[in-house]
Amino acid sequence: MSIIARELTKAEEAEIIRLKEEGEVMLQTDGTPEERVAKIAEYIKNTSPDPDLAEELGYVLGSLYGEAVREKYNWKWLFVSENDLEGYAITSKDHGYTFMVHDYFMQVIVQNKPDNSKVLFELMTDMTGNRNGFRMIG
Repeated sequence: MSIIARELTKAEEAEIIRLKEEGEVMLQTDGTPEERVAKIAEYIKNTSPDPDLAEELGYVLGSLYGEAVREKYNWKWLFVSENDLEGYAITSKDHGYTFMVHDYFMQVIVQNKPDNSKVLFELMTDMTGNRNGFRMIG
């Protein structure tokens, strides 16, 4: 099945910004996108986030990370769905990729998976996929 995407409403955009700002306060950062991504990686590495808070933290960290990607690489937020998975994703039509960042951070926390978000952030300039197509990351 193909990926279906839609633009965010103004209310959804505002909520992502609110969550990003909550993440900046939580991680004590309001610096460059690179600094924010580094702070996220450091937080996940140096703490053991409570799995009961995975959804809340996933939205906060995912919004902070996604906004860093948007600011640095001009990716765009969309609401995407593929099969049984749907949610907010940071997306690049030019690069042909979409990354469901909230879900990614929830999975890192709940399943205690390695966090590769910092490396992925650094590789985003070199990623190429199908222009105007979407390939899921994560």
